[in-house]
Amino acid sequence: QHEVERRELCRAPSAAVLLRCLGQPPRTWQTALVLGHADERLPQVRTEVEAVTARFAGARALHGSAATGAALQTADGADVLHIACHAQFRNDSPRFSALHLADGAFTVRDAARLRLTGSLVALSACETAISAVMPGVELIGLTHAFISAGAARVLASLWTVQDEAAAGFMPRFYDRLQAGGQPGPALRATQIET
Repeated sequence: QHEVERRELCRAPSAAVLLRCLGQPPRTWQTALVLGHADERLPQVRTEVEAVTARFAGARALHGSAATGAALQTADGADVLHIACHAQFRNDSPRFSALHLADGAFTVRDAARLRLTGSLVALSACETAISAVMPGVELIGLTHAFISAGAARVLASLWTVQDEAAAGFMPRFYDRLQAGGQPGPALRATQIET
């Protein structure tokens, strides 16, 4: 039996961050900014973007050359920020860990500069939850950067993500949110179903 079958799992970088995130008012999931940047190794990204976009009454989808770091600057106010792309964790220099978008690497530093207001950020990419402990700070990684930018919750992976599996998984997760669920229980139920 897997741990997720026994209980809901979440991780917070610190007690202070956990309290800030838990103190956010409950959100409804009405608006979304959905970005997808694909190549020949990610052929299902467009399918994922279209399926996720269809789950929100107020969604804006940016795919291909429109899926840029500059476009992420317009995410403030969206209930959900969903990003499907390649990602890379840099153990040698964690601040250069990045999402790979149409205009290049969107690094930890870039993510931390965003202004998000309690949104859910879903990083549909490989190893986006990996972090490194750096001297003088707690953890450095993409998840922590989005929390620093104001996200209340970040959905990320410690492992490589299979493209076709993500294209099926993410719409089912959002269906549960739209049915009145919260991210933790919705994620757990979708994981168990998968």
